[in-house]
Amino acid sequence: MTDFSIAKFDNYQEYLHSFTTVEDFRYLPSYKTVTTLTKLGYREHRSFYKEDEFQNVKKQVEQLLNPTVSAQIYYSQYFTGADPALWALAEREHLNVQQEISTIIFLEISGRSGFSKSGYIDFEASLRNCRFKGPNAVDWRAVFEVRKMLQPQPSDIVFYDWRTRKIFANDNDNYTVVAHPEHGLMFIHKGDHKNVTVTTKKNPFSSNVRRSMIKSDLYGFMILYDHHVRKKT
Repeated sequence: MTDFSIAKFDNYQEYLHSFTTVEDFRYLPSYKTVTTLTKLGYREHRSFYKEDEFQNVKKQVEQLLNPTVSAQIYYSQYFTGADPALWALAEREHLNVQQEISTIIFLEISGRSGFSKSGYIDFEASLRNCRFKGPNAVDWRAVFEVRKMLQPQPSDIVFYDWRTRKIFANDNDNYTVVAHPEHGLMFIHKGDHKNVTVTTKKNPFSSNVRRSMIKSDLYGFMILYDHHVRKKT
């Protein structure tokens, strides 16, 4: 979920200052020391952003509070083909942008070396990152126009490189990544706190997700995990 608390700060210095208290200046020698401790994470138990992260989140918040025409683009309008995987993503784009559902995409792509790279991609977060031209943004228009292939990358919520045996797990503003001792990999949705599992075995959280495996000429097999986001009442 987007952190709208950032909207009240005009700049990063104001944001840093919000973590300071009167007690800090009684026991610490200078403002520089106070801000250094803040940057190191020795502050409140709320999320702390580095300066580049702050700027990215602030930009996203400003776009949502003051939407522009470009922010409302649906990239699936450029899809004119018949590939089943891209068709399935096109069907889900609007619902993800409106955060009615949250779709996690699983892909495994074989590289030229013969080794594969696989990952779980947060569809809504990836679309949003594209609209706001964030770091490692996927060019979703090019993907739907079949000019570029969608590929897992280390910045996705989970990424695994079969050649180096390196695994990356990244929490984002939609999900916390969890390795459950019994049910394996799962994602906790930060909006409604529901557990989304990727195992095919029946488990207590099975009703939180709909799993669809799609055969594609472009992607081989793509698996989509659709979680219906429960709205707060």
